[in-house]
Formats: sequence, C-alpha cells, structure tokens
Amino acid sequence: MFLKITGKSLLNRKSTALLTLLSIAISIFVLLGVEHLRQEAKSSFSKTVSGVDLIVGPRTGATNLLLYSVFRVGHATHNLSWDSYQDIIRDKRVAWSIPIALGDSHHGYSVMGTTHDYFNHFKFGQQQELTFAQGQAFQGTFQAVIGAEVASKLQYQVGDYIVLSHGSGEYSFVEHDKNPFLISGILYPTGTTADQTVIVSLDGLEAIHQNWQGHDVKYQAQPKAPHKAHKEHDGHDAHKAHKEHDGHEDHKAHKEHDGHEDHKAHKEHDGHEDHKAHKE
Repeated sequence: MFLKITGKSLLNRKSTALLTLLSIAISIFVLLGVEHLRQEAKSSFSKTVSGVDLIVGPRTGATNLLLYSVFRVGHATHNLSWDSYQDIIRDKRVAWSIPIALGDSHHGYSVMGTTHDYFNHFKFGQQQELTFAQGQAFQGTFQAVIGAEVASKLQYQVGDYIVLSHGSGEYSFVEHDKNPFLISGILYPTGTTADQTVIVSLDGLEAIHQNWQGHDVKYQAQPKAPHKAHKEHDGHDAHKAHKEHDGHEDHKAHKEHDGHEDHKAHKEHDGHEDHKAHKE
C-alpha cells in the first residue's frame, strides 16, 4: 500500500523527481571526478619526486608552489632570499637540500640551475636515482646535462653546444649566445619533468647574466664549492630548494624566486683570493 502511494506520488511529480535524480547523479559524478584527480595528482607527484618531505618557497599558494617547482607549470610570484635559505639549511634537522633556479629556456624546454646535490640526492618513482645514458654530470661552468626527451626531440649528443634563451616561453627574442653550453651528459628516460629539462650549474646561470641589463661585470669561472651562496635572476626566475628528512625528522628545503627583483650572489676572487657575494 505504501509503495503504491509512493509510486503515484512520483508519477504526479515526474519533473521534480527526475530533476532530483539528475542532481544526485551529477553530484556523485563530480565527487568521483575530484577524488580521481586527487589520486592522479598524488600519484604523479610521487612519480616525479620521491621522498620529498618539504618544499620551501616564497610567499605564494601551496598549489602554485608545487606546480612551479615540481611540474614547471606557472610562474613564481615572489623571491626567497638566500639568507632565508641559509637559515633553513643550518637547522640541525636538515639532512641535505637541493637549490633550484628556474627562468631560462631552450627551444621551449625549461633550464634549471642547481648543484651536484641534484644528481646525488634527487629521486623519483620508487626511490629511483637519476642515471646517465651518455656522459656525466656537468663539471665546468658552461656545461649542461639534458633530459632524454630534449636529446631525442632536438637530436643532441654529448659534445654538442647549445645556447640558452632568456625567459621561459617557447620563443625568446633574447639569447645568451655569447656563452654556449657544452652537453656533458644525457639522462636515461624517467617519465618525469627531468626528461624535458636542461640542467646547468648555478654558476653557469649566474655567468650568462653577469652583463644582463647593461651591468658590466666580469665573471671569473671557478669550480663551485658545495652549498655556496648563489642567487638567480630575472622576471620569471625562481630559486628553490628541496628539503627532505628521514625518520628523525630531517627536513629539506626547496627555494625559488621570481619577480623582477634580480638577486644574485656569486663568488669572485682577486689576487688575495678573497671571496665575495653580491646582489644585483
């Protein structure tokens, strides 16, 4: 009897009942879609960067920082000072850090400045390490390591020279053609953004921007000591440092910077081998 009354009631309100069912169906679809995207984003992040506990950057949204530092999507909005980065890595809980500088490009591929710590500590997937298909990590100021996709699409080999472009767009009207980079190594495919990245030293990025915007500064190329202060450049540049920690809560930091506030710190020496750092 109750079911009969319910059926007649629904028939009398067919439009309302159909709209209600449709609304419920759409709501469930949206919830499932959001959950799927969340799981895919989590999976993609874990495949791209493995074992990262903390990413430290300038004032910005968490999503923006993650997308820019890990997936190379978007632009940094503020600068993270080198002093702040040094304060973080001096914390006893910090095991190691990887500084990263972004902002330049090569035929649409991102150029990343970093140190040898990137090859020593960076892992992806299930704690997999970066390995070389050819060559080795950069040893000099004007040497570069390229990802598998960069090498494949642009037909590069170890020993070739490449010219970096100013800015992160696919096309650039400003090229750093006075300082070409020698390809010292090519990475094995990883299925991550490393495949689409040109990796150079922080010294190299600093060197090609010494005369940027008319600054007449001579660069003296020297081997870079681990964890020396360095600050990058230009309108869309960012410094990042991944900080990771182990079971004892060792934290690692990731620093980035952008903006039109050019920050640089480089090491130069005179006849007395005095080391200096400056900001421009």
